[in-house]
Amino acid sequence: MSNGPEKWSPKEVWRRFRLEAVAAKNYHFSYSLYIMQTHRDALLEQLLPSLLYIKAVAILDEALESWLAENREQLPPSYRNDLNGRIQFLKDKELLQDADRLHAIRKRRNTLAHEPGTSCNWDELEGDVLSIEACLVSFNLVQPSPKLEYYAERSALEDSTEPGVRFTRRFEYGVKEDGRKALEIAWTQKLSDA
Repeated sequence: MSNGPEKWSPKEVWRRFRLEAVAAKNYHFSYSLYIMQTHRDALLEQLLPSLLYIKAVAILDEALESWLAENREQLPPSYRNDLNGRIQFLKDKELLQDADRLHAIRKRRNTLAHEPGTSCNWDELEGDVLSIEACLVSFNLVQPSPKLEYYAERSALEDSTEPGVRFTRRFEYGVKEDGRKALEIAWTQKLSDA
């Protein structure tokens, strides 16, 4: 039986987002586990950065809203209760250093979410994610991200004792934080006798 929903943690949500974004950006290296070469998919190259961009800005919005609530800061009626209003309120209270950059990011998110045919690329995403992270760090909502690196591995074929299966091979890819596995996607391939 659950005691209710867990408290939303900007730190954990942001960490998970950063891990998933690195894994997504490097999806093309996973092909080398099977076909010994990489391949960038034109559709994924268009969709993934844009979807991740929208998610990053949603995290920013939720984190700022949480910060305001935890610090008993109420938006006056002259500010809209949305990301635009939160950014402007924090700017006007001189609590936010790079409000113009965050407004530009917010507008870009709106364009991606509401205008068909728009997209962003990996470099645009990464630059704006770093700006979002700097804001979240300045409010002590997250820690600066550690060194993140993608990895992909394939084991050698191993004899199997499972009936009807001659060999198995383990595949794994994911992201390491400061050299330690933090996000892991793994599966086992089974090769039959036939």
